[in-house]
Amino acid sequence: MAVKNDGTVWQWGDITTYRGAEGSETNLYALVPVQVAGLVDVISVAAGQVHSLALKKDGTVWTWGGNHEGQLGNGNHQSSAIAQKVEGLTNVIAVEADWTRSFAVKSDGTVWGWGGFYTEDSLGNISSSEQPVKLPGLSDIVTISSGYGSFVALKKDGTVWQYQTQLQGIQDIIQVAVGAEYTYGLKKDGSVWYWGSDGEGLVNGVSVSEDSAPRLIEGVKDIVAIQASAGGPLMLRRDGTVWASGTNSGGQLGNGTWESSDVPVQVKGLKKITNIAAHGIGFRSMAIRADGTLWAWGGGFVGDGKKGSRTIPVGIASFPNQTLDQDPIFVEIDGNILQSDQPSVSIKNRTMVPLRAIMEALGAELTWNSSTSSITVKKGEITVKLTVGQKTAYVNDKKVTLDSPPALVNNNTVVPARFVSESLGAKVGWDEKGKTVVITTAELAQTS
Repeated sequence: MAVKNDGTVWQWGDITTYRGAEGSETNLYALVPVQVAGLVDVISVAAGQVHSLALKKDGTVWTWGGNHEGQLGNGNHQSSAIAQKVEGLTNVIAVEADWTRSFAVKSDGTVWGWGGFYTEDSLGNISSSEQPVKLPGLSDIVTISSGYGSFVALKKDGTVWQYQTQLQGIQDIIQVAVGAEYTYGLKKDGSVWYWGSDGEGLVNGVSVSEDSAPRLIEGVKDIVAIQASAGGPLMLRRDGTVWASGTNSGGQLGNGTWESSDVPVQVKGLKKITNIAAHGIGFRSMAIRADGTLWAWGGGFVGDGKKGSRTIPVGIASFPNQTLDQDPIFVEIDGNILQSDQPSVSIKNRTMVPLRAIMEALGAELTWNSSTSSITVKKGEITVKLTVGQKTAYVNDKKVTLDSPPALVNNNTVVPARFVSESLGAKVGWDEKGKTVVITTAELAQTS
């Protein structure tokens, strides 16, 4: 699943949802992302084996899919292909799911669970719930993670709790991720630690216990985010590269092989990554690049229109016919990477950027004359006029000759990045290593 910037939710894969005693089933069979009907204003999602959760910005939780253990939280075992609100659950800041379990963290630091999550009361009775119940012994929680028979919660003080038991020997943790064999914790200093995943607690009503002292993952540093597949950790470095280690059953190490690795290896072809995703019950990984494009690899149904697994990341289109460049030219404006349906391109060694996207980012007004294919850009006292296919442009009626004229690429107008930026008073530089046009607007230059 994925959440777009507009708050819509998209899903893909091979998913079966059961309708309990009715015996019927609904299959989602999607090789590319399809929109989940009826969901808007979503800020995050979580996926179990056959059920899904969405968290809206108003703090409500919505669920859909299989419900044979009450994991939808609607008080029964009736599955639903349509997203429904979980009644009585408000002020939620995070959601999580695994096989048939669902969890939510509220803004008051409490944790709530339902579905195949078993708890034991003061009388020793073991039960699960078809509606959200508050999990005992957890407070001041900021985030949670679950996976193969394990559940961990992170407190605001940086301590980690496996069910109601604090994990000893680890502190200053800012993020946790449950895999299959191990659980991982990211410390403030950018180091990653791991320990036995099962910890202490109940799984399907049976007590489990596996405790190992936290150990440092050697070979990586400056980590800013962690996730975990069933095979092992997925780590995002401060420099925008992605690293992984562990079992490589689905090719989720992303290094072009099926070989597992005990030491971290760099995922091929990824740079300027801002967000990563994986789940402890699967062998698939995803990443969002700074330009807003989605990349996926690992076990089949990654979203690129094919069934098979991928050992290196492939682009997942956000809309039909989207152009996805593995090694693009980035445009950075005042520290932010420009995002657009049409990526920047190089024409005759000149970087050409999508017209509307850069004009909006530069704070300029744009007028398009379709009959003449001409463009008028205004910002303050500056007026720039260009015409598609013409090397002659005008800045405040002063004639200027362009090295590369505006052009049409995939029915999108692209314009010379340096010319339009400098004409509007911005400074333009080039980062050769990062293949990035660096633009500083006049406003930011004045304040700095």
